[in-house]
Amino acid sequence: MTNDNPLVTAKVLRRTAMATASTLALIVGQATALAEEATPIPDVSVTDRRGDAAPEGSEAAGYKPKTVSNLGPLGQKSILDTPYSVNVVSSALIENLQLSRTEDLYRIDPVIQTRSTSTRGLSPNFMLRGFAFANGSGTAEDGMRMQNLFSVPLEDKERVEVYTGLTSFLYGPNNVGGLLNYVYKRPTDKPLADVTLGNYGGLSKYIHGDFGGPIDAGGQFSYRLNIVGQDGETAVDTQSIRRDALTAALAWRPVQDLTMTLIGSHHDQIVRGADVSWSFATNADGSSKVRHPAAPDATRNFGQPFGAYSSQTDRIGVDLKWKANDIFTLRAAYSYAMMTIRDNFYVNNNVSTADGLYSQTAGHNTNYHYHANSGYAFLDASFDTGFVHHKLTTGFYGDDYRQRNAPTSYAAKTLAGLNFVTPIYYTMPSWTASNYGAVGTSTYNNERNVVLGDEISFDKQWSLLVGGNYTWLHASNFTVATGMLSSGYEQSRLSPSASLIFKPQEWLSTYATYSESLQNGQAVSSSGTIRYTNAGATLPPYVGRQYEIGAKADLGSVLLTASLFQIEQALQYARYNGDGSYTYVQDGRQRNRGLEFTATGVVTDGLRVFGGLTLLDPRVTQSGTSTTAPSIDGKVPVGIARTMFKISGEYDLPFAPGLTLTGGYYFTGQQAVDRLNTEYLPSFGTEDIGFRYRASELFGRKLPLGRELILRFDVTNVADARYWVTSNYVGQPRTFAVSAQLKF
Repeated sequence: MTNDNPLVTAKVLRRTAMATASTLALIVGQATALAEEATPIPDVSVTDRRGDAAPEGSEAAGYKPKTVSNLGPLGQKSILDTPYSVNVVSSALIENLQLSRTEDLYRIDPVIQTRSTSTRGLSPNFMLRGFAFANGSGTAEDGMRMQNLFSVPLEDKERVEVYTGLTSFLYGPNNVGGLLNYVYKRPTDKPLADVTLGNYGGLSKYIHGDFGGPIDAGGQFSYRLNIVGQDGETAVDTQSIRRDALTAALAWRPVQDLTMTLIGSHHDQIVRGADVSWSFATNADGSSKVRHPAAPDATRNFGQPFGAYSSQTDRIGVDLKWKANDIFTLRAAYSYAMMTIRDNFYVNNNVSTADGLYSQTAGHNTNYHYHANSGYAFLDASFDTGFVHHKLTTGFYGDDYRQRNAPTSYAAKTLAGLNFVTPIYYTMPSWTASNYGAVGTSTYNNERNVVLGDEISFDKQWSLLVGGNYTWLHASNFTVATGMLSSGYEQSRLSPSASLIFKPQEWLSTYATYSESLQNGQAVSSSGTIRYTNAGATLPPYVGRQYEIGAKADLGSVLLTASLFQIEQALQYARYNGDGSYTYVQDGRQRNRGLEFTATGVVTDGLRVFGGLTLLDPRVTQSGTSTTAPSIDGKVPVGIARTMFKISGEYDLPFAPGLTLTGGYYFTGQQAVDRLNTEYLPSFGTEDIGFRYRASELFGRKLPLGRELILRFDVTNVADARYWVTSNYVGQPRTFAVSAQLKF
């Protein structure tokens, strides 16, 4: 087991940070010195470097990206010219690793810490840079902020861009940890037809069709269509998943410099025997009362067969890009989504004693409706002032979110006498609240931003990015039965951002960035096992700040990135009042320092890698004193793994053309269970193995019409390790996935 002692981790982090900074400085210094030599060193030819001529993100390119698709007001940019940390997961990597769920993507990405599971029915929770995202927050679609409450299909995505660190200037108020941008597949200029049949764990049958191409002879119209169906049992007892997804995209290019794209999607999902969440008793001071035992067998369902989530998401979006002339470019987009929980039969396990027994709380939610709007409009102006080049951008972006539900949104039952060895299943209880009442608005949040930014290029080496967005935040909570406002706030503020970029060589860039972000305060829950004295209230907005330095090197076949950062924001948690009650408060600051390193590309002929390392030193600072609870100043915030190492690799066997071996190792360090750090979950690591076989002929005969057949087989968590992925969820068991894809 890895030593995750706080002092040791801090020392390792400091040493690694110093070594990384020294290395970056040495690289920059040497590169600069070489550039200034009297005898010029010839530039490395981009096209000569292995894998660089292949399409970005493709298997041939080692899944290496060259650009980010939509940096908000900055638009599409080269990775090397982006003064932010971005890790891109391409559709080719998603396809080849058979990542069918967002949790699978979180599991393999070196900068994402998984915080829950996909088969619980809701969107899996995650962490970026030690800051938690829950209930679908921290996500965008095609560059527009969009809260995804349920698991996001990956089959219709061209890529997933993982931004770590503050993104307020790019996307508006958001968690300081970062943001995930899901980029939809776009219409194609050439005919495309792929069909995949498979089994993704247990007896879960799967089919996916991906089609595209031009519609008219002139090429003004083109389309893309993705169809997904999955139905059957998972690797967990009494658990099954059924989902259907349809995404259609239509592009219109009336003239060369004007493109409009319309995208509509529908996703319907039912998870039965959904993953259960666990809750362990704490003492009044917030320390652990009952410690976590060894993780139970994940193939056993410790929930109930009737535990289920039935949900639906419908989305429609449109975007436009018009290059009016050599100076001005207009970019605009709008998206609307409606998300519905038709039925939610949830199960929570409550462990209050250390005798191996626990109770269950089973409940029912229905008629939850979520409406979300998001959009932007930017005008870019590209011009010179003397020897200085400017790309000036001004515009607007914003989003709103409305939740509608019944006044009585849940009814709960308690089931007792359960144990960690053998699950006990009950028949579905009869719910006492059969009439939940008329649906009304319970929450409405609105965010508006006006942005101004300037990318200033002094020469080929030095550039400066300065900008800011002025944000208006509005949050309201309502009593559904009466429609009366129960709590809320309005606040506005300017959030500045500044970055300095230095490129000593064409293939190497370094940067330093400072950012601020206005963020929404926590909405205090009025349901659940803990009742708060300020239930229904919303805590005030607060400001987060980040300092970051980094470097990126595109070696042609491999992209290397490294960053050092410090982020801080207000700390929010439930404080014990000494009389059996709790109050959700903002008290002190959470300060996270860390290092991220990633590598993507072709290491040598036939060997491709995607992975990296994250080291964190998270701390609570400036926490106040309380007469009812010990100080948490200097403690590690709950649930943060201070070490993550994840690597996926594949190798083309030279003696077996078409055959590729695949595998990966994914390590997550220990994490604090309680605020006083009296209990830590142990670190864990899982391994994957598999193979892929690509053939253009079958049984000695060429496949007709230039078709290609790809067979894939993968095993995740090969050793069937048992572990707690967080204090509330058990990790997934060993799972098999097999598929056959035919490319027309």
